[in-house]
Amino acid sequence: MKNAGAVLAVVALLLAGPAGAVVPDAAEPRHLIYLHGRIVQEEQDPRPRHPQFGYYELEAILGAFRDRGFVVIGEIRPKSASVSASADKVAEQVRRLLESSVPADRVTVVGGSMGASIAFLASVRLQNPDLRFAVLGACLSENVRILLAEEGKAPSGQLLSIREASDDTGGPCPSWNDDPNSRLRLRAREIVLNTGLGHGFLYRPLPEWVDPVVEWASGR
Repeated sequence: MKNAGAVLAVVALLLAGPAGAVVPDAAEPRHLIYLHGRIVQEEQDPRPRHPQFGYYELEAILGAFRDRGFVVIGEIRPKSASVSASADKVAEQVRRLLESSVPADRVTVVGGSMGASIAFLASVRLQNPDLRFAVLGACLSENVRILLAEEGKAPSGQLLSIREASDDTGGPCPSWNDDPNSRLRLRAREIVLNTGLGHGFLYRPLPEWVDPVVEWASGR
């Protein structure tokens, strides 16, 4: 075929995603469950405005992951939903994916702020070492300590924690590398950003956190 090379070039461009973006491999779909912050749940609005941090861009965040090839679940939780009930729902969503023959290492749960608390608890309840989790704006050391005390179990799975150095919403956060619990059988990595945006860093799909999450979810 005369145009075979051109066709392959076009296909390659389509699979590449946005310019400079990190994309997962296209061999088999990767699934991502995104859990938004408290403000979206309280306002029941995909674009609520915080007086300090500005607009929470839920649709843009979901779109950023879809543009990179993920099958994304990211509905707004009911206003009355508790962290515990929400974690149960996430666990059930993950189990349904696994039962439909999706490999565990192709499922990632991403949670921002309150969504991070839900992701942590879902990881405890699922206890699957091959699942991937990414938590934004939450202290890894503190959450592991609380879960051990309250649930009697540590999170399970492959866990990426991304927080912002200027974020003071949760108080001081010890480095995970210095935490005694870092010796647990938990594949965990902590990234500390310096965007200067405080807790608002997770309100929009900044490449500073989106790209590391995509790499983590892709097993890189």
